[in-house]
Amino acid sequence: AYTLPDNGDSLVGAVTTLRLAHEDTLAAIAQKYGVGFQELLDANPDVDPWLPGEGTVIRMPTQYVLPDAPRSGLVINLAEYRLYFYPPDSNRVITYPVGIGRTEFRTPLIETVVTGAIENPSWTPTPAAREEHAAAGDILPPVVLAGPENPLGSIAIQLEAPGYFIHGTNKPFGVGQMVSHGCIRLYEPHIATLAEMVPRGFPVFIVDQPVKLGWRGNRLYLESHRRLYTDEEYSADELAQLLAEVEAAAESKTMQIDRNVVETALQGPTGVPAGVSDDAHRNARRGQEANPISMN
Repeated sequence: AYTLPDNGDSLVGAVTTLRLAHEDTLAAIAQKYGVGFQELLDANPDVDPWLPGEGTVIRMPTQYVLPDAPRSGLVINLAEYRLYFYPPDSNRVITYPVGIGRTEFRTPLIETVVTGAIENPSWTPTPAAREEHAAAGDILPPVVLAGPENPLGSIAIQLEAPGYFIHGTNKPFGVGQMVSHGCIRLYEPHIATLAEMVPRGFPVFIVDQPVKLGWRGNRLYLESHRRLYTDEEYSADELAQLLAEVEAAAESKTMQIDRNVVETALQGPTGVPAGVSDDAHRNARRGQEANPISMN
């Protein structure tokens, strides 16, 4: 949970580091510290996820640019596999990693509302789910009752959008990855907390924002994630357009940007916010200090 900046800034949290023991894996660390597996991979691209090694220091991606969406309700940004919860009558934001729909079962980009919550839900498999399980030799019953075999976990938050839930999971490794048939999956402790606090009628916004921009004071930050459902890199035209958007944002506060930092963040997304601007006046002062004026 983070206190929202009172000046309208969009950056919360701080990047931290963690020194690993010889038995640690990134999958185990993700579950232990409540972060998503994919975001941990992206934040540490040079670390072997299964054999990182004794003493390896990793970055914990615990700093976030808030999505460009209403600061109310639940905001789920698919590109970063993350949910942002703005509690009612509070100046806070609480954020959790989530699992989302696979390529063939994409989570929809929608605005909807919470209609209720179900403890120990049963699961009625869709025809697609039944077919998929049957192909793997697992014949599903018409209804899967609550228990360890139920993929909905212990609690399911119902949405007005038919067929979609925000729910727990019996497979925590899938949190932070594309694993579901379109629903949103959370770690069990997270869904238990969320279900207690989210009222009926609470708005839900599902967005896809792989590139986010936000301010902290007079510094602009860029947070870049992999694009969903594609392995294609940005084209030259797309990079030029994104660069223009960053420059336009910086100009709103008379700032200059470091193009190299921007291009590096876009071409090698780590999900870790990078400072891309500096105060133009500060830059000017630095220039004066580097090239002092001789006064007669």
